[in-house]
Amino acid sequence: MSRDNNIIEIDKPCISEQEFIEFMLDRDYNENMFNKDGTLNKNYNSSKVTGLISTILEDYSDEFFNKYGDQINKYRPNAYIEIKKVIDCNNKNLGCSLYQCPNCGDIVFIGHTCKSRLCTSCGYKYKNERVENILETAYACNHRQIVFTIPKELRPIFYYPYEERIDILFEAVKDTIYSIFNLSYKKTKDGKTKEYKSKTKWIPGFFAFLHTFGRDLKWNPHIHVLIAELKISGDKVCKCNYFDYDALSKRFQKILLDLLSKRLDKNIFSNDFKKELFLNHKNGLYVYAEPKKFKSLKDGVEYVTRYCGRPAISENRIINYDGENVTFSYNAHEDESYHEVTISALEFIKLLIRHLVPYQFKTIRYYGFYRKKPSCFDKINKLINKEKYTIRKTLLKYRLSIMNAFNRDPYTCPRCGYMLNYLLEMTGG
Repeated sequence: MSRDNNIIEIDKPCISEQEFIEFMLDRDYNENMFNKDGTLNKNYNSSKVTGLISTILEDYSDEFFNKYGDQINKYRPNAYIEIKKVIDCNNKNLGCSLYQCPNCGDIVFIGHTCKSRLCTSCGYKYKNERVENILETAYACNHRQIVFTIPKELRPIFYYPYEERIDILFEAVKDTIYSIFNLSYKKTKDGKTKEYKSKTKWIPGFFAFLHTFGRDLKWNPHIHVLIAELKISGDKVCKCNYFDYDALSKRFQKILLDLLSKRLDKNIFSNDFKKELFLNHKNGLYVYAEPKKFKSLKDGVEYVTRYCGRPAISENRIINYDGENVTFSYNAHEDESYHEVTISALEFIKLLIRHLVPYQFKTIRYYGFYRKKPSCFDKINKLINKEKYTIRKTLLKYRLSIMNAFNRDPYTCPRCGYMLNYLLEMTGG
C-alpha cells in the first residue's frame, strides 16, 4: 500500500484475530456530559461546529496509523486508502476539472470527489442513487419494515472476518423469510412438532439493508428489511400482510444459530455456547415486524438506506472539536434521553474505522422477485415507470444536484455569472 513519505513505519508484532476484535470493540461510548449530581455542566463548551470529520482525519490519521497500522492494515486493509480519499476529497490531490469564463477570463477549478463511505457528502449522493435504484425496481404495493437483530453475546463474532460472517447474517434473514412464506409448524397430539410444507412454492420480494451501528455507535450489526406485502408463484399473485412475530423471532434464532454452528469452528462457536443462547433467549431473537407506516415507500427506503453509504456519525452530531478531543451527541433509543460524549481524536478515528465496510462489499441486497423478475411481471404495476425513472436519475447528476441543494449553477462564473467553458482535466497528485 502506498504511503506518504512523512509516515513512519514502526515494526510491531502482529496481534491475533481475537486480540484485534477485542481492541476494536473494547470501549462503548455512553457517558453523559453531566456533573456528578446529575446537573448539566454549564462550563462545558458545546458550541456546534460542522465539517470536522475530514479535519480530524487530516490532523490525526498519521499518528493513528503509526500507532495501530499493523493491526488495521491486516484486518481492515482499505482503511488507510479510504481515510486519504476523505482528506483529499474535492482538492487537487484527487484531480480536478478546469473551466474558464468567456467574459472575465477567470479560471475555475472543480475538484473531484472521493466517493468514500467515510465521506459525509459523497455518502449523501450514494444514498440518493441507491434510493432511486430501489424505487425503480419496486412494485406499487404496500411494503413492511422488518428488523432482524442479534444479542450482545453474538456481536463480536460478526466483526471479523467481515464478509464471511455478515454473509451468514444475510443468509439467515433470507432463509427465515422464505421459511415463513412456505413452512408452518403445528403441535401433534403427542406433543411433538410437525412441519408442513406449502403445496404452492411462494416467492417473496424484499430488500435487505445492513446497519452496523445504533445511535450510540456501538458495534451492533442488524438487518433492516423492506418486504412487499405480496407473494408470487408462477402466474399467481397474492397479498400477504400478516407476519407472525413469534414465528419470525424463533425461526430466525434457529436458522442463524444452526448456520453459525455449521460454518464456524467449534472453538469460536461451540455447542455449549449455542445451547446457552437458546436458554438465554427462549422467545427467540428480537425481530421487529410491526406495520410501521411511512408516508411513502420512498420515505421508507430513504430511512433505511441513509446508514448504508455514510460514516457511522453525521457531521451535525459533532458538537465540538478542540484540536485534541471530539464531542458528539446522541439520543438513547430506549428513552430518547440526550447524551454528549467526549473522546480523543484517536479514539474517534477508531470509532469510524470500526464500522468501515470492506471495498465493494454489498450492504444492500435484493431477494426473491426483486432479484429475478417473475413470469407474471407484466401483471404487476411498477412504482415508477421507465420514463419517470430516467428523469429522476438525471436529477442526480452533479450539476442538477448542486442546483437543487444550493440554488446555484456550479458551471457559471462566480464573479460575473457567465456560463463557463471547459478547458481540461487534471489528474491527482
